[in-house]
Amino acid sequence: MAARMPGEIPGMSYGENLVFTAKFETEQLKLAQRLCWDRCSDTLRGTEALPTGLNAGDQLPDPTRRCLDMCFSKFCDTAVVVSQESEAWNAEQIRAMNQQSLATKAAIGTIATGLMVGLGAYLFRGGDD
Repeated sequence: MAARMPGEIPGMSYGENLVFTAKFETEQLKLAQRLCWDRCSDTLRGTEALPTGLNAGDQLPDPTRRCLDMCFSKFCDTAVVVSQESEAWNAEQIRAMNQQSLATKAAIGTIATGLMVGLGAYLFRGGDD
C-alpha cells in the first residue's frame, strides 16, 4: 500500500490532487476576501475617493484596514479549527471502521475454527471396528 500525503483524495493522481488543492485554496481565499470586504466596506462611508493602483491597500483608512485584518485573521483561525475538527472526526470514523472490521474478522475466524474442529471431529471419529 503506497503512502499518501495528508489530505490526498483517493482516486486522484498526485498532480491532480495538487491542482485540486491549489484551486480549493484559491477559492477559499477569494471567499474570505469577498466576505471581509463586504463586512468592512461600511467603514469607508464618508471617505472621499478610494485610492487605486498597486499600493491602494496601504492607503485605506485605518478603521477599514483594522477591520479587514481582524476579519481575515478570524476567518483563517476558524478555517484552521474547522479543518482540525474535520480531521479528528475522520480519524475517529476510520478507527471505528477498523475496529468493526477487526471484530468481523475475529467472528468469522472463530466460526471457521469451530467448523473446522467440528468437521475434523466428524471425519476422524473413532470407528466401530
